[in-house]
Amino acid sequence: MQVSVLVTPLAGGAARALPVCFEFAPPAVKPKSVKRQQSSTPAKAAPPEKAAPKKNQSTASAKAVRKPTATPEEIAYKQEKKQRRLPQVGLNGIIRLRESLDERPELRQRKLVVAGDGSYTTRLVLQGLPHDTTYIGRIRKDAKLHFPVEASGRKKNGRPRQYGQVAPTPEQIYLDDSKPWTEVRCFVAGQFRMASVKVLKTVYWRNAGVDLPTQVVVIKAAGYRLCKGGKLLYRHPAYLISTDPDMPLQMLVQSYFYRWEIESNHRDEKSLLGVAEGHVRNPEAVRRLPQLQVAAYSLVLLASLLSSGFTRNGGEYLRLPKWRHLTEQARPSLLDMLNLMRSQIFARDLKHPVTGFEDFIKNLPAQMKASKPLSPGNLTTFAA
Repeated sequence: MQVSVLVTPLAGGAARALPVCFEFAPPAVKPKSVKRQQSSTPAKAAPPEKAAPKKNQSTASAKAVRKPTATPEEIAYKQEKKQRRLPQVGLNGIIRLRESLDERPELRQRKLVVAGDGSYTTRLVLQGLPHDTTYIGRIRKDAKLHFPVEASGRKKNGRPRQYGQVAPTPEQIYLDDSKPWTEVRCFVAGQFRMASVKVLKTVYWRNAGVDLPTQVVVIKAAGYRLCKGGKLLYRHPAYLISTDPDMPLQMLVQSYFYRWEIESNHRDEKSLLGVAEGHVRNPEAVRRLPQLQVAAYSLVLLASLLSSGFTRNGGEYLRLPKWRHLTEQARPSLLDMLNLMRSQIFARDLKHPVTGFEDFIKNLPAQMKASKPLSPGNLTTFAA
């Protein structure tokens, strides 16, 4: 589980997601007693056809068989399984991030906005959010929503209602032609675009609870063509929920679009840095090595922001090949940063350029080796 902090330019545009937390969250290990019990349990047979009961038939055989008492290992396994659920681990990361902001006086009053995917939009996360924290995530298209309870002057029998009338589902909001589309300007897919959205404010979702009003936003599916002049096709719409019913619409939609930066981080970490591919055997090393790699990746991104900002301006990065149609305003990639770092490390120790292998053929004593143009540290960097 990874938590990243989003850094955006003041004028808007491409943002950077800096990893600040990388939690190792493997599933709970099932004890042998549970495995043995599951393997010894016979498969359920098909229920026999119901026959007419006889008058003298005993009812003792109809009693249900009691389940065996759970062992301490099974109880501990169930508790550990709950603690290692992905939504629980994500909620723990959100709480730690909120606590770290509260420890700093200059950040204590800031509001934390968390954007997650559908796997974190659960009852556990929504009802366990800390103070001054807003969650934005995807929701089911058939989620059951409710309006607030209407105040009534007359007294009614029974318990008071907690939810009002049933509100339209997100899919019904999308298909309702009476609700107009609102155009919102957001930065997505490398440039500023207009996104068509519909919003339904101050509704309640049972998974979020009766004391947490929300707003639902529907983003219209984007159209695309497989080839120039081809048929216009559409993707699936996005259904979002926010725990802040008064959050500005542009900020809500843009925050969710920026969530894709963490997916770009995952691609760089797995493809270029080799996270989770370390050749280690110690259990502690298996847990700590990915954290070290992600921390180094975050420092590289932070150094790039401090040195050259969000673009390639300044002439520090290596020149791109001619077949790449990118301008200097484009954002540098991780490969650009690694190439720049390698060139700086080589230039620190390489005093004379290597033009051939004549230095290896010298009249030196047999027990001496020829001098190498690169230090051991640089050779390791070159091999990496």
